[in-house]
Amino acid sequence: MADKALPEPTDVSRDFWAGAARGEFMLQYDAKAGRSQFFPRPVSQFSSGNLDWKAATGGGTLLAVTGAAPLQGVDGPGRVGIVKLDEGPRVFARVLKAGPALAPGARMRLTWLEPQDGVRLYAFEPA
Repeated sequence: MADKALPEPTDVSRDFWAGAARGEFMLQYDAKAGRSQFFPRPVSQFSSGNLDWKAATGGGTLLAVTGAAPLQGVDGPGRVGIVKLDEGPRVFARVLKAGPALAPGARMRLTWLEPQDGVRLYAFEPA
């Protein structure tokens, strides 16, 4: 049975999901403001500048983590958190391989879950 929560690419998010299929976490970058944004939006939240797409490094710092209902396709208890990417944006994501000592401030790295129905989902794990 397909997970009904799987995202469907839109005109605005299509480049993000194409990057995900390649294993790249894509951010919209506003050169005029010198800042990246996530989630994909039709316009910059920082200026009237144009948006380009750039791949994130995949590193970040855990800001918050909590338990969640078990996650489909993930072994062990479910955890979700907020990771501040090295590029600046904050991302809400699944947190994998998180032991009980995992706490805010921990360095995190991007990882990818096995594709479900052709959609590759991102998560983070301790670096």
